[in-house]
Amino acid sequence: RTYASVAASPVTVTKSKTGITVVSVEDSAPASSVSLVVKAGSREEGTDNVGVAHFLKNFAFKNTSTRTAFRTAREAELLGGFLSANLTRENLILSAEFLRTFEGINPHEFPIIKESVNFERGAAAAIPEVTALNAAHAVAFRHGLGNSLFADGATKVSSSSAVRAFANKVYTSSNITILGTSVNHNELLNLTDSLFQNISHTVPPTPISSKYFGGECRIPAPGDSHFVLAFLGAPIGTPEYAALQVLRFLIDGEKSTKWGEGVNVLAQKTSKLNHIKISSFNTGYSDAGLFGVYISGTATSVYSASRVAVEQLKHAANKISNDDFLRALAKARFNAAASYETRASKTEIFGNQVLFSGKVTPVTEAIAQFDRFKVEDIQNVCNFLKSIALPDSALENFLALNPIR
Repeated sequence: RTYASVAASPVTVTKSKTGITVVSVEDSAPASSVSLVVKAGSREEGTDNVGVAHFLKNFAFKNTSTRTAFRTAREAELLGGFLSANLTRENLILSAEFLRTFEGINPHEFPIIKESVNFERGAAAAIPEVTALNAAHAVAFRHGLGNSLFADGATKVSSSSAVRAFANKVYTSSNITILGTSVNHNELLNLTDSLFQNISHTVPPTPISSKYFGGECRIPAPGDSHFVLAFLGAPIGTPEYAALQVLRFLIDGEKSTKWGEGVNVLAQKTSKLNHIKISSFNTGYSDAGLFGVYISGTATSVYSASRVAVEQLKHAANKISNDDFLRALAKARFNAAASYETRASKTEIFGNQVLFSGKVTPVTEAIAQFDRFKVEDIQNVCNFLKSIALPDSALENFLALNPIR
């Protein structure tokens, strides 16, 4: 088989005088961006400050000693750009058309920040899929990767001092990567040296390795049922993670076309169930991962679809047709290529790679990694999942015919 070639955007990586790694991506885009990627995700929180990463994200681009929040936003608008802050379980990403200053934390803004945190928490809680996947992480890992992306009402973070203490801990040179797209690399390097002269060089404590626990969780709620069946996955960037990506598309229940029953067996068998939505996921982190299926619909439909999903996993451990394998492989390749499409996705991918592995994996390598796989490799992954799957009796007890979110 032959595939269209995918050209990788030129990437330059340099360690600045400040100790901060500077990455520039030349993608010939009409607009430029500069992002600050920091190891300040929710997994960095301790038991005494759960939720603090959410607060820190919302302090981004507020008043500083040299600029008001209004001035910062106004200058970005005049340059035709915008400012954004994104929190993942491992990183905090601050992005701007031009990132000119290191943001500070002012105590008088804390009540306003708390309001925005509460609003975002409420908005997230209204989305069943977010609630279900958040709960799945909590059950799987408990702490670290199990920490929610949203500060809950019981958070102990009650003042800006707690947020400042967390910022001081995570804003160190080895914890930061500056990433620019369509910018001059030397100018970005000089800018980093100029703006971060006083950055802390304290070596942050080694994070606690992720440990998988597993278990079950029920959240009573009105309306449709929402169910997540998850397994221990693999760290992103590993062969095991790539194999799980192929398995993900092998069993994925989402249809590739608007009409019809879908191509794979799971899509076909669940297409006749009423108001059912089923999709697979494979989330990889620096030292662990979570793989599984998410199902929503009426209680009876969710129960039936869950049984079908488990049976398909067991079946794949013993038999995968060559056509199904090639189809899943093609989808995995496409997904890898598509993940490098936007500035936001490249910022997250390259920033994460540099912070945790010290190198960048171009899109060509991300696609080529799937060339090594054979049907037997995917079956081996299935057998591993099968060995840790819930027994049928436990699954039946868990899938009670009550609304579960």
